[in-house]
Amino acid sequence: MKIIIIGAGEVGFYLAQKLSQEKHDIVVIDNKPDKCARMRESLDVAVIAGDAASQKVLNEAGLKDADLLIAASGIDEINLMACMMADKLGVEKKVARVRNPDYYEETSILKPSDLGVDMLINPEGEVIDEIIRLLLRASASEVIEFEEGKIVLVGLKLDGNCPNINNPLREIGTREERRHLRVVAMVKGGKTIIPSGDDRLGKNDQIFVIAKRESLPKVFTLMGKEEKPLEKIMILGGGKIGRGLAQRLESKAEVTLVEMDREKSLKIASQLKKTTVYQADATEIDLLAKEGLLHMDALIAVTPYDETNILSCLLAKHFGMEKTIALINKQTYLPLLPVIGIDSTVNIHIATASAILRFIRRGDILSAAALHGIDAEVIEFEIGQTSKITKKPLKDLGLPKGSLIAAVVRGREVFIPDGNSSLEPNDKVIVFALPAAVQAVEKRFS
Repeated sequence: MKIIIIGAGEVGFYLAQKLSQEKHDIVVIDNKPDKCARMRESLDVAVIAGDAASQKVLNEAGLKDADLLIAASGIDEINLMACMMADKLGVEKKVARVRNPDYYEETSILKPSDLGVDMLINPEGEVIDEIIRLLLRASASEVIEFEEGKIVLVGLKLDGNCPNINNPLREIGTREERRHLRVVAMVKGGKTIIPSGDDRLGKNDQIFVIAKRESLPKVFTLMGKEEKPLEKIMILGGGKIGRGLAQRLESKAEVTLVEMDREKSLKIASQLKKTTVYQADATEIDLLAKEGLLHMDALIAVTPYDETNILSCLLAKHFGMEKTIALINKQTYLPLLPVIGIDSTVNIHIATASAILRFIRRGDILSAAALHGIDAEVIEFEIGQTSKITKKPLKDLGLPKGSLIAAVVRGREVFIPDGNSSLEPNDKVIVFALPAAVQAVEKRFS
């Protein structure tokens, strides 16, 4: 597939990296020489330095022969202009990242179809959705739902409260309990592995467990986690993410929002109905304590500054807060934060790129999701009527190394398969895969 990506920033780089690993023909356009240089030096993709709103530059990139345009620059109008030109040239799929609500709200005069866009992605909206999911499962560092929530993948950081530390996976819980949950990945010493039944849980391991929704309480019990409702929530940062979160949460919980800028805090206070808004510096922990930090159940730090978000969450954990979530822009920080004690992280670039990947995946893929802190994907497929992988035990399928079938949906039934299980046409399967296995997994199931 020929794919043109507009924007060589973090989103464009992440997408180019993922898609080039799958042997797609990638062309990246950006007008900043330093970003173009980074792309050329790091990835095996074609790079064009120029204005992506220019017809000449788009022609040079081969837009008329492209199968997909991903417009992910930092300027909405450039992204939309490029999509409109791509639509005129007959490009099959067009995706645009936009931040201005005038373009994506239901009341917008122009609809995506008017702009030649097949999918509009709002980065802040994607992060807000992710944070809401994390708050619903306070003990989890990651929450991804499949099949309208019938199956849930949760990330968990193990501590001394886990009753199964040093136990092999094949001995955790009863045989019946193991039929409804599976540890699909473990991060040990910074290395991601897909475990076998002989691998043992260790203190400070980061694990990812897939389970039926009704089995989640048992997962938390087996891993020494206690689920508590989060009734009092403090949000640091009154930007788009902070305001959007407060609007979504204030009818369900007691919300306090802290914003450093005086004018901004007054404006936010006038927009929100039930949220208490304070003007304060997010790093002034004494002041935040006076405003009720010590009595909060959760802290969500979404200021523009990674260091402020990290420090605030660490201080909150020191004071015994149940749940901390930090917005992190530098992806190099992500693997380190679970180790130092931050419960969950969100990254606007990964959230945006994951939404785009879910839309553009080829074959019989229903959905796909990337994980924070580890380089892996969870992919959902539907088995076709003529698939050659049906009616055989899974142990005989010869799945690519670095992958496993984590769950199967058959009609209304959901189950965690073992080596003797087999697949049937129309089954939906959820596969966990490391990067080197993704392309082979897609080929195997498509």
